[in-house]
Amino acid sequence: MTSDTLRFSRPVQLREIPPTGRHFIVETNADERQAVAQQLGLPAIAALSAKLQVMPFRKDGLAVDGTIHARLTQVCVVTAEPFENEVEAPVDIRYSPDGQDPNADFDLAELNDPDAEDPPDLLVGDSIDLSAVVSEFLALALDPYPRKPGAVFEEGDDKAALSPFAALNTLKNKDS
Repeated sequence: MTSDTLRFSRPVQLREIPPTGRHFIVETNADERQAVAQQLGLPAIAALSAKLQVMPFRKDGLAVDGTIHARLTQVCVVTAEPFENEVEAPVDIRYSPDGQDPNADFDLAELNDPDAEDPPDLLVGDSIDLSAVVSEFLALALDPYPRKPGAVFEEGDDKAALSPFAALNTLKNKDS
């Protein structure tokens, strides 16, 4: 299968959501999990599902809250061996036509309070794709330096040999 044939899409139209909200259970098939694994640079995803609540947000926006569960394969940064890992991640995102475009430039000085609530993302058109929400929040939940349980990085006995100046020191001693 090429990347063009791998698809994962769950569009939700704004008009589909009643004032009380709507519950969605996102279950993925093998092709969809392969597409997400490829997108996130993972060897494999054995299971990926989400329980999401989509509610109206302000006058013409949407809010998505819920949980993502995944059973996936990652590669250990210590041993370079693949290992199975389970990830459970919370989802909390808002969309609004007057929201912030995630691709737009921003001023770091405006980020005064790191604990402040994020502004809503820009709602383009009248729909969102829950697959993008699931993929994004799964990516955010992944450990960027995954370690196989029990894997420990052990330094060599000769710490001086690991020094970036060890080779220079060897050259200096040869000249003397």
